[in-house]
Amino acid sequence: MAIRARLLQAATALLYFGPLLAGLSGYGWAMLPPFVSLFVFWLVLLRPHHWPQRNRDWLDPQMLLSALTQVLTQVLLVAVLFGIGRGIGGVTGHLPMLHPFLPLAVSFLAVPVSRLVWNGESALARGLTLDRALKPGPATPRQPPHASPEEEVAPLLALAGDAPLAEVGPLLDDVLDEADAWQRLALLADALEAAPSRHAALREAMMIWATEPERFAANTTPTAMRAAFRAAGTDRAALRLLLPRAAALARMLPDRQPQFPDRAALEALAAGGLPGQLAADHAALMGALGHRAAPRAKVRPRIGTLLPT
Repeated sequence: MAIRARLLQAATALLYFGPLLAGLSGYGWAMLPPFVSLFVFWLVLLRPHHWPQRNRDWLDPQMLLSALTQVLTQVLLVAVLFGIGRGIGGVTGHLPMLHPFLPLAVSFLAVPVSRLVWNGESALARGLTLDRALKPGPATPRQPPHASPEEEVAPLLALAGDAPLAEVGPLLDDVLDEADAWQRLALLADALEAAPSRHAALREAMMIWATEPERFAANTTPTAMRAAFRAAGTDRAALRLLLPRAAALARMLPDRQPQFPDRAALEALAAGGLPGQLAADHAALMGALGHRAAPRAKVRPRIGTLLPT
């Protein structure tokens, strides 16, 4: 977290340096609107909880007044930075002639840097804000610092089967965002495989997590796909998510075939019979992995059946 805080401080310095350069170059108030827009956009990215989250919230006078106050604060901040820049130029007696886009580009660079360091919307979905992350309070952490993998996955297995995906997904991300994710995945797969009629929400979240294209392409957890198939078992709702997404990934990255279940396991999955679209998705996955369907044995009719009765 200390590295993230330093990167955010560097991004903030870039943001403030832009209007300072503009003031130093002697530009007038015509540069104020673009800088204020950048400052407000940057604030929305980092602290979305300070702004209305729904359209109808903009009709709330209190929320509207709060948003307007923040915009006016940014106007005042940019104006002060302009003034400081002009003051420095007046003291030194030198006003550099910079292209007007250069100060704007310096401030704009703070936006993507900050977004890479901190995803405000994703953090807000987990109930975390930037202020709490940079200055954690004395509250007890969600898990002990050196909790075992079994203790880490326990909250996931304690979730209700109909828990909302918006709650289960971020929690699963947090639990599996560790170096021993492979071990935690194995524990989750064991638990879900042993209880096929339970943990529907967690099973669905795991299907989505394991087949996320960016994560699969990064190859951070090579065991994820096999664990997902184990967790899915014969659950049709899970297979409706898993099979088409797995087939798309197999086509996109054919060199990752060893990370998928072997042919025998996939054929065993279809041995019990898959209805309609599931059968088509299963066939598509087999084709993407280069597994040809096993030839069906031809049944020769008995001689007696060919004779008239």
